[in-house]
Amino acid sequence: MRRGRLRDERAELQEAARILLSRPWITKENHPDEYRLIHRHQDALRNWFQRMAGWALVVTSEIAKLEKQPAVHQPWMRIDEFLNPRDYALFAYALWFLEGLQREEQFLLSDLIDAISEEALRNGDHLDWTSYDHRLSMVRALKKLRDLGVLQAVDGEEMGWARDDSQNVLYEATRVSRYVMNRFPRDFASYQTIDELYEADTFIGMDGSAEFESWATAHRRHRVIRRFLVEPVVYDADFSEEERRYVQTQRSFLVDRIEQATGLVGRRFREGLLFAWPEPTSDFELFPGDSTLSDVCLLVANALVQRIRAGYASIAPAHDGRYHMPLAELEAVVLELRELYAPRWSKELREKGVAALTRDVLAVMSEWRLAAWEGADVWLLPALSRYIGAYDGDLDEEEGSNGGAIPAVPRGAV
Repeated sequence: MRRGRLRDERAELQEAARILLSRPWITKENHPDEYRLIHRHQDALRNWFQRMAGWALVVTSEIAKLEKQPAVHQPWMRIDEFLNPRDYALFAYALWFLEGLQREEQFLLSDLIDAISEEALRNGDHLDWTSYDHRLSMVRALKKLRDLGVLQAVDGEEMGWARDDSQNVLYEATRVSRYVMNRFPRDFASYQTIDELYEADTFIGMDGSAEFESWATAHRRHRVIRRFLVEPVVYDADFSEEERRYVQTQRSFLVDRIEQATGLVGRRFREGLLFAWPEPTSDFELFPGDSTLSDVCLLVANALVQRIRAGYASIAPAHDGRYHMPLAELEAVVLELRELYAPRWSKELREKGVAALTRDVLAVMSEWRLAAWEGADVWLLPALSRYIGAYDGDLDEEEGSNGGAIPAVPRGAV
């Protein structure tokens, strides 16, 4: 009986951890059941994430948020809707403005614009609201804030203001607005380097006791586990020498702790540890996904692995388990696959130019750490061979080639 309760509790903790890892935050108003689950296990969750990843868990009467600071910032961590650095700057300025409001306080877009203009001027930033491009940047920032539930439009819409800046919009700040920005132990402007953001060489346990360890020891563990929790694939070569030695010598510890807390299953391969979900879950953005482009990536991976095994001269071994090939050769592979499988592909992929389609495939593979691309050179990364696929009846009957057995690699929400 006791063993059954422990299993149930572990399953609940894993579910709560997955929810926190996959979303920016969880509000009691919009997701009451998930909020209550996190609230019930908040002490265990807070202690695990603080000690193992150096992340703070914030649980209030209305919101639960895991403050996920990545160890390494990757290109896919961008906000897809944003087109340039100005969009991010205006997003941050808008959050600064919202933090000064009372919950559910209403304000006009013109008030926001005036406040941002003054603050930007003090910071040496020039904003020209007569420029349509600058107004569109503000629109993208505001739309993202609305999508996140940080503010609500009560009357009017941003594009009307973008077309005619004499128009206005009435907004209301939501209860989420004051929790969007991560908290730091001291004034953010006082930090001089990224490493200084990793605070605390003291871990406070659930019983109130303090376990002291060196900053370097905690910092190393935090960086390693953050990468495994957030990034889809991390190779040994991606770590510093000290971190790589830690991963190799503490493999069992890392796999056990991460699996117990989250349900992610870790396996050791020659090039590094790979964590994946044993079963697909809708909580995360996953690879492989449901899109036709994801299918194409699996087909391309299968074709490339077959060429490597056949000893194609155009695909040459490189360092750290990588293979190099010319971009033109990859385009030929994509063209060959399209000629074979065009009826199964979407109209968009059938009609797109081969060069553009190849770049789409490379963009996906690069973000999921299956390939790297620079100019006319393509590098195939080791995990590519773990994610091959084919349509029914096309895949060789051999171990590791069953498309149905492909594990789902998650990409965390930062």
